[in-house]
Amino acid sequence: MKSSALFFTAFIFSVSCGQTGNSSDNESIQGEIGSSLTDKSEVTIDDLPSNVLAVAQATRPNVTFTEAEKEIRNGKTYYDVGGVDENNLEIELDIMEDGASWRVVEIQRDISFVKTPESVRTVLLEYAPGISPDRIIESDQTDGVIIYEFFTRSETGEETKHEVKLENGLAEFLEQEWEH
Repeated sequence: MKSSALFFTAFIFSVSCGQTGNSSDNESIQGEIGSSLTDKSEVTIDDLPSNVLAVAQATRPNVTFTEAEKEIRNGKTYYDVGGVDENNLEIELDIMEDGASWRVVEIQRDISFVKTPESVRTVLLEYAPGISPDRIIESDQTDGVIIYEFFTRSETGEETKHEVKLENGLAEFLEQEWEH
């Protein structure tokens, strides 16, 4: 999910429809937007360490967890555990190994551009004029900070990402990739 973006490619974006870009047909051909920027391996829910699943269920008891991925990032082991909540909305928890235990470091969901806070959109467009994200992930860091990840994909399939941090109502464009 995390990779520095050095450049961007603008896409046609339908704000009036609240869509986040490419159709699902296009995504299925090229893979989910953002997937080329990470190195993950799929894990079944049954193969998750029991304490990882327990942390996920304790954090979001109303989510039915159905999928997981394992990732090694900066020498740390993470599990991305996803499912659907009581409103049938997709949600993903990033759970990091922390010594002998596990802790949730991000709670993520996809959102549309129109659902992104205005201050975040303003800062993004200030630093990346004309950007039309194909995918937006809202990442609650569980400490009052929310990171918005904006992904684009060029016509050749190359992906880029920009991030904006929202903390205490203030939006800040991130020049370096956020830790989680």
